[in-house]
Amino acid sequence: MVDKVAIYLRKSRDEDNEAKEETLARHEKMLNDYCKRNKLNVVAIYKEVVSGESIANRPEMQRLLEDVNLGLYTGVVCIEIERLSRGNQIDQCEILEVFKKSNTKIYTLQKIYDLSKEEIDEEFFEFSLFMSRREYKIIRRRMERGRAQAMKEGYYTGSITPYGYTKVKDGRGFVLVADPKEAEIVRLIFEKYAGGDGILTICRYLNDKGILTRKGCKWGNATIRQILTNPTHIGKINVIKRDDVYEGKHEGIIDVETFNTVQAILNSHEAKVKGKQELKNPLATILKCGICGRVMRRCPNGRGSYVYRCITHGCKNRRIVCPTIEDALLDRLKTELKDFNYLLDNYEEELKSKRQERDEEIGRVSKEIEKQHNALNVACEMLENGVYTMDLFKSRTNIIEGKLKELNAQLETLQSLEIKEDERANKALPILSKVIDKYDTLDAKEKNNLLKKIIKSIDYTRLEDDFILNVELLI
Repeated sequence: MVDKVAIYLRKSRDEDNEAKEETLARHEKMLNDYCKRNKLNVVAIYKEVVSGESIANRPEMQRLLEDVNLGLYTGVVCIEIERLSRGNQIDQCEILEVFKKSNTKIYTLQKIYDLSKEEIDEEFFEFSLFMSRREYKIIRRRMERGRAQAMKEGYYTGSITPYGYTKVKDGRGFVLVADPKEAEIVRLIFEKYAGGDGILTICRYLNDKGILTRKGCKWGNATIRQILTNPTHIGKINVIKRDDVYEGKHEGIIDVETFNTVQAILNSHEAKVKGKQELKNPLATILKCGICGRVMRRCPNGRGSYVYRCITHGCKNRRIVCPTIEDALLDRLKTELKDFNYLLDNYEEELKSKRQERDEEIGRVSKEIEKQHNALNVACEMLENGVYTMDLFKSRTNIIEGKLKELNAQLETLQSLEIKEDERANKALPILSKVIDKYDTLDAKEKNNLLKKIIKSIDYTRLEDDFILNVELLI
């Protein structure tokens, strides 16, 4: 009987579109070839590009788990075990239980996991996911440092190119280049606003002229304001943090004098508004659209209540009633609190176990590296003896060198890994507890200030009958 399997592919949204497509296509071919070699019948492929690691933010993974739970496959094939989850312990436990109870195997290029029968496989699975979480955090920190340095050197590191520009590869990064058509519109917007036209007037002018945004939509207030406040248009780089502005390698579209004039007008208008209004949105600047990444605004729905909606004109992400989001957020924070409490309650025992597991994994990876070096020597002997052609030798050594690169990266991560989760948990617990215990007694401003101490961002995506809420903590 031929095993019926599904292939699962996932890439991060952080990479550029070309890299994502190329990687996914390459991985899909590798897994299909693997299945052919091992006589596995591929009956479904689940493929997604996501920005978060949580299951809640991965619709294809949710669908896969539902189908696995129904027993549709004898196995699931992925590039590596880490592709399934780098999320928190709760996500990882959920994945483990679904595969274990359904007697579904996990096939990777390195190993086959039979969680329902082999206890050692379950232990390897848990440890691999634990290590992937640590590796993911290390990689993210390195990427952030790399992006920060590139930005200081004038390179553009954002995923969305600012309106008025295209980006081209230049050495170790991307440099912005003015797009003639869009740059002309940017100059027009600045000229009109500096000349006394309001943002609404500019929107009407552009829409009446049939001039559309890059996405082919009509112009809205938020889009115009974003263009007017973006220092990229005077040759600056401002991507990672809005407070950090550096000299870019690109030329500005707008002269500095015009830009400063526009900022002065904008600030004078905002000062008048802020003097009359108090903060009523507890999720201000935190809640973001899961589709376009823009901030979501608290607005009246005309029926006496309020909803959160994306500020991007034409965005397909549907609005949601305010209390629903806040209730879901508190539930998520309660889950995080339980997770941290579990870590502390079991810390001493788990610390000893995880360090032992880490050392064992270092030994296993080291042996595998030695094995690959031996394979490389064998390939050289095969070439020398005339058994391998040069093309076959190159093909074989490319595969071996690719494995060695991955293994050495794993070894480096394992050797540099310091397991001390208790510090993070001890830091997070008091703030999480305060948010959960005091939330209902605070006003909007107090809620917002407290949430900003522990939450970096909340991504909201509306589905047909449900929604996804991805919460990224600061600690």
